[in-house]
Amino acid sequence: MAIGVMMDLFRRHSRFSAAGAVLFLATVIMYSGAIPEWVSSSYAHIFMIFWSFVGGMVLSYMFFGRSKNMMPNFLIMYNRKKEPVLDELEREALRKSCPVCGDPRCARHRPGLSILDLQPWTNLKVTEKVDMALSEFLELVLRDFVYTWYRDLSTDEAFVDEMRVSLRFILSCLIRRVKKTDLPTFIVNKLIKAAMSHLDKYVRAMESAQPGADLEKATLELYGSELHCVMNSRRTELQYLRHLSGEIFPYILPARSLKCKSLCALLRELMSASVLMPAIDKIADPDFVNNLMLIFLDETPMAVATEPPSHDVDLLAHFSQPRQAPTESALRLDLPDIMNNQTTLFRFMQFLKDEASVHVLQFCLSVEDFNRRSLNPDMTDQQKIDLHQEAKMIYEMYFKSDAVDKIQFPADVTAEIKSIVEGPPEGVTRLRTSTPLFSAYEHAYGLLENTFLPLFYQSDDYYTMLCGGRLPTNIPKSASRSAGKKGMEPFAAVSKFGNRLKGMLRSNTVDDRLLALYDDQEDQTPDTSPMEPYEEEIEDEIESEFIPKDLSAWRVAIPRAESRYENGKQYYVYIISVQRIDIREGETSGPSGWETTRRYNEFYVLENKLTEFHGETLLEDCCLPTKRIQLTKPSQEFVDSKIAIFEKWLQMLLTKPALRGSELVHSFLSPGPEFETRLLMDVNIGKMLKSVPNKLTKEKGQHLEPFLHAFLASTETTKPRQSNPEVIEESPKDKMERKISYPIYGNNAAGLVSIHNTEPEGLQVRGLHGAADFLLYIARTVYKVPTWFHHVAMAARIVGKHALEGYLDSYLAGKIEQVKQEHQVVGLIHLLRDVLFFDNDPPRTDEDKRVRGEETLKEMKAFLPKLFVMVIGAEKQHIGTKTIFDALQKPRLNKQLGFVLLDLAILEFFPEIQDLSDTQQTGK
Repeated sequence: MAIGVMMDLFRRHSRFSAAGAVLFLATVIMYSGAIPEWVSSSYAHIFMIFWSFVGGMVLSYMFFGRSKNMMPNFLIMYNRKKEPVLDELEREALRKSCPVCGDPRCARHRPGLSILDLQPWTNLKVTEKVDMALSEFLELVLRDFVYTWYRDLSTDEAFVDEMRVSLRFILSCLIRRVKKTDLPTFIVNKLIKAAMSHLDKYVRAMESAQPGADLEKATLELYGSELHCVMNSRRTELQYLRHLSGEIFPYILPARSLKCKSLCALLRELMSASVLMPAIDKIADPDFVNNLMLIFLDETPMAVATEPPSHDVDLLAHFSQPRQAPTESALRLDLPDIMNNQTTLFRFMQFLKDEASVHVLQFCLSVEDFNRRSLNPDMTDQQKIDLHQEAKMIYEMYFKSDAVDKIQFPADVTAEIKSIVEGPPEGVTRLRTSTPLFSAYEHAYGLLENTFLPLFYQSDDYYTMLCGGRLPTNIPKSASRSAGKKGMEPFAAVSKFGNRLKGMLRSNTVDDRLLALYDDQEDQTPDTSPMEPYEEEIEDEIESEFIPKDLSAWRVAIPRAESRYENGKQYYVYIISVQRIDIREGETSGPSGWETTRRYNEFYVLENKLTEFHGETLLEDCCLPTKRIQLTKPSQEFVDSKIAIFEKWLQMLLTKPALRGSELVHSFLSPGPEFETRLLMDVNIGKMLKSVPNKLTKEKGQHLEPFLHAFLASTETTKPRQSNPEVIEESPKDKMERKISYPIYGNNAAGLVSIHNTEPEGLQVRGLHGAADFLLYIARTVYKVPTWFHHVAMAARIVGKHALEGYLDSYLAGKIEQVKQEHQVVGLIHLLRDVLFFDNDPPRTDEDKRVRGEETLKEMKAFLPKLFVMVIGAEKQHIGTKTIFDALQKPRLNKQLGFVLLDLAILEFFPEIQDLSDTQQTGK
């Protein structure tokens, strides 16, 4: 391989290789004796000059050839090791080895299981003061965003306790991911590079814009397709943060919490609307940016801790403790309780058998039995031999590398037990007096308690043990109905309550109380009317699979209207004739035609329900005429005049593709009870939980949200009118608009620029790598350094680029270590706390902001080295610094940069999320 590399070098540098070969041949001839000695001694210095030149060329190639013409870092003391600090549990998780047998290719157990997956706070220590500051901050989050509404619902702390555990889980996962990240390298190579790209666009916009033009607008337009999707509007920004929170939840929430949609929705709103959005709004505020710049430019050294750091504690251990007094729970058993009860132990063994890990429990039981037998102080020689054989069997079953039921024990424990079982039988007593067997038992016991017991609590085996077996689902209908009415008597009160709810499920779009006046139907069907045939029909429908119906193959007509009587009162019905062209006469799949009757008001009920499910746009071209409310009985002539209108309306409904499988239209055209009565049949509480989801699934409406809002409003009692007409209650929509409003951002870039997908120009910043390149770019582009100075800097870059970047990397790492000190972390947490919860200071006036801005500009100018100012001059110093300062005074540009940096941080901490850029494109 080395010969091949040398040959490749010779081919790429053929002239230099030829000259070297000639020089080498001449030297051999010179000193081989073929030339007189006085000649070779006289010209030896000439050969030394040529060989020195060749040696210098080779050394230069070795130094610069493989590092893009850059000399390596000669400041050895600033070569920082860039390896994340991981504990043993994190290294084990990165190895992806099975926690039971240790095999990374294990197909028997569950290699994905790890104590960090269930309890990421394990071995995660922080100082006590930092823990107290975090607990205080999270308590304020719960106080302002949870207790404000939860206190009105319940005084039970169980839900809040669950949220405490979830918050601890989230914070633990975030801290562990940050620990795995090389922060100095990430800041320089990604965050600062993104800031340089942002500055480059602002400089080019300033150079190309007309005098007096809006530079903020020009810069945003220059972004082109790289403009972040959140700049569309404030509402898009909130939606993006919600989606972003949902994307990272699978990596920072426990698996059981992900199954709880309400908890995920609550946490998503807390993170997006109450934490991320206000924080980004505050950070992107130019006045706050100026304050951060003053802190950064302040030459005062960081405050030194006046007290020694407090002792380490488990992260948020006290915060996550239940606030209610602990009580004995019959539903949650500890591992000793399970091991000491035959019934629970059997269920636990069944669960472990399903997980292919029952041998872990068998090992614990075998060790316990072994320890009981080895405690006999008067063992005979035969008993020692038997114990030795048993210990050898335990070793071969659970410790050997090729054992079927191998458990991954620590290597030192395995080696010590191996030495005992391979020794004489008398040495078996060492297992009683030494620690290896006890350590192995503790390891296996920890696997059961920390890994498999939490899974057992969520398994069907555990619920079967507590509640018994599941009820059979395929009960014959004849058997269930022949059980007698006596079994249903306890539910009679619930059924009556369900009947009372029927009147509350009517449409909100039309006042149905007036429908009875028009049709002269003051006497409604009593709640006690027999409905058992219809209930049995609906039960049959629920229990059978739903087969989609193609209503486009139905043909309808209304040949006539008839007058009928009920309870001595007259009313009119329309005779609807239905023919199915997809079924021929005599087929067994159903009738090919039938007639059904519908009243006048039922056509409008159908229209209202279709509008609620599918939206108003579906029926734009086929709306029914406005319904007139009359207090007198309708005449036969009036009813007949509506036949053609209703007939044409039904025919148009059947031609719409969105209604080909509509359950509402199918129910309307099918023979049976009144359409409105059929809609209300499922209100019986015993059936509502079954039929309502089924109906919603069958209808497949595209506008379910208005329907659900109307359904929810229909179940609420009418609110009394306010006595003071001037007091107007704020709607939820207005509350959200007020919450997401921030005056300096307006509606982000909506209406300011046209969002287009053109490619951005000037991609020269993408070729920059490292802090040295960034400094040269700022000097050349922003401060317009002289040409000679730029050439000198480029020459110095060859020698000192890696050395300068190594020094800056070590300097930044040192600063980060200073920030990680206890008093600094506590101060940052308190600063965030004050910004979010105690920002009660009066708003800063424009004069205050102007004064802070002038002070920031002054400090930025003073930050430049005096030698650099002497080279470029005072005028260029002012213009260049003012350019950078002005770029930070544009709130929308700061918002754009802030979200770019946020995305980079998310992708760095959560590399599993690879479609974030696709999400941005979708948002646009």
